[in-house]
Amino acid sequence: MTPTIQPPTRHGLRMPKTDCNFQAGSMPSRGGRPRCASIRAVSNDYFKNEARSMFATEAAFFSVIVIISVWPLISAAIALVHLVRSVAVV
Repeated sequence: MTPTIQPPTRHGLRMPKTDCNFQAGSMPSRGGRPRCASIRAVSNDYFKNEARSMFATEAAFFSVIVIISVWPLISAAIALVHLVRSVAVV
């Protein structure tokens, strides 16, 4: 919704008036409360329709990211072991 800006008509007014015609949509209700889908229904719908198509691709990318991020951690652990051994000897 884009507000309609009206220029000031009197000299005493410094800011233009803004007319926003917002109308809230009505939701169907049941027993006086708005009816919302449960989290279980939303998640079941998501996993049934949307998640299956990209799962293999996302799992492959995730495993590549994990493998790439584990390598520097192992390298840092080996470097710390070498540092501790060199300090302990002296």
